[in-house]
Amino acid sequence: MKKIKPKPKDRPKDIIRIREWPTDYAKKAYKKKHYIEAIQVLHGFIENKLQELLMLMGALDYKLEFSEIWNIANQISLINSVKVLYVIGQIKKSEYQEILKFNSMRNQIIHRLFHETYENGVKGVSKKEFDVAFKSGLKLCDLLQDKTEERE
Repeated sequence: MKKIKPKPKDRPKDIIRIREWPTDYAKKAYKKKHYIEAIQVLHGFIENKLQELLMLMGALDYKLEFSEIWNIANQISLINSVKVLYVIGQIKKSEYQEILKFNSMRNQIIHRLFHETYENGVKGVSKKEFDVAFKSGLKLCDLLQDKTEERE
């Protein structure tokens, strides 16, 4: 089935966007020690792939028009998207759990960067802990990309 994408309306020329495959971009950011950028790109891509699976289901399984469901699906958060996809049997329990675990690790990393204890100041995140989350995110990106390609 041919993908129907909305046409951009008067897109500004100075728009900020990623112009390469998101996992490649995240790996480059990681190598440059731009860790927050790296984990956020993976999180955004995973969320986008989950939303895409919902759109494909609506269009292919329920014959809904992409133009009608596009903006709605793109408003559904990662957490809500993964819950719906699990409940309707589109992802396995193990995949559901891995996505929730990644999201939790990502949230802990982001929030602990700014957490200050009275005694010790800013706590931060260990590189080892970050690497576990980053590697998990890369695997999930590949898994979800494969799932969307299977549905198309």
